[in-house]
Amino acid sequence: MNEQARALLALRLVALAVMGLGGVILAQTPHIGQGAGFTVVGPQVFPTIVGLGCLGLGGLFLLRLTALPDHALIAEVAAEERRTDWPTTLLLAGLLIAYAAALSPLGYVIATTLFFPLSSRILGSRQLRRDTVIGFVIGMVVYLTFTRLLGVRLPAGILSGL
Repeated sequence: MNEQARALLALRLVALAVMGLGGVILAQTPHIGQGAGFTVVGPQVFPTIVGLGCLGLGGLFLLRLTALPDHALIAEVAAEERRTDWPTTLLLAGLLIAYAAALSPLGYVIATTLFFPLSSRILGSRQLRRDTVIGFVIGMVVYLTFTRLLGVRLPAGILSGL
């Protein structure tokens, strides 16, 4: 398979992934609980809009790639693929999956404190102490902002007793 065909296949897979994401969002939206009291716009409205948008835009993108392929876009994707450092990309993707899995048991602050220096190391940083401090500060600021100011509960994990 040549570069152009591989790039076109990758673009079609992205379109299908966007459509799949829309399907997952729409499948999970009915499970969102209704809040107490009356609201004009319930908690299911925006996820439904996002899910329908993902399905529609992904479908249009797939149709566009099939009916009238954009050769300039395909050439650009092929050129980017040649320049991509796949080991770094795959390591970061794996680390992001591990981060998502660690959020609930460890909590947002600790998971972020670990994620930031590890991802920085993968990207080439050699300042472990600095990166750990930055990860902790980011984790604390985001956690406190969301939980105290916005009322959005982020997982506290093993720090829940504090």
